[in-house]
Amino acid sequence: MSKKEIYIQLKDGHDAIPGNKVLIKDLTVILAEDSIRERLLNLEVLEVPKDAQEHIVVSILTIMEKIKKEDPNIKVFPIGQAEILVKIAYQSKNDRKGWLLFKLFIVCIVLFVGSGLALMNFHADVNMREAHREVYKMLTGIDEKRPLILQIPYSLGIGFGMAVFFNHILPKSFRNEPSPMEVEMASYRKNIDGYILKNQKNTEEKK
Repeated sequence: MSKKEIYIQLKDGHDAIPGNKVLIKDLTVILAEDSIRERLLNLEVLEVPKDAQEHIVVSILTIMEKIKKEDPNIKVFPIGQAEILVKIAYQSKNDRKGWLLFKLFIVCIVLFVGSGLALMNFHADVNMREAHREVYKMLTGIDEKRPLILQIPYSLGIGFGMAVFFNHILPKSFRNEPSPMEVEMASYRKNIDGYILKNQKNTEEKK
């Protein structure tokens, strides 16, 4: 009997809840005949332990082994990365939500105070008040100690400029591109996942 050929590629990642089963369709994309593909996609790869930690690393070899046990005549061709990171998504409880909101509040306060101090230190270093006085004097010929007509638009412009830079003026439904912060967060998560995959062995091999 000739061997059946399938091509398999791991996804970028998967979120799983402790106690739930992780199937091949959750972790991979398979190119094969429809009858073979449908049968393989529902194969169980692992069951997430209820005491699982933050993540589980699964190797493509583990998935290939599950496929071979199901049908030894299948010839598997892996494509792309060799391991996938399964992140444990715990269901939030009310007390956990309260703790998360408290941490969010603390982070917001720290960022607000820190950014305010950074702006004040910058303006003190460059003597922005004196710069506004000189600009106002050049434009009007009047030596005004507090040229509010320049200071107020300048202060409002700082906040508006930051909002425009981070692309938070329009709602997401009207935006065609992610904001710089979203790009940085996506890059950060990708680097963290890559580090974990590089430094942790396949979880299934430890059994």
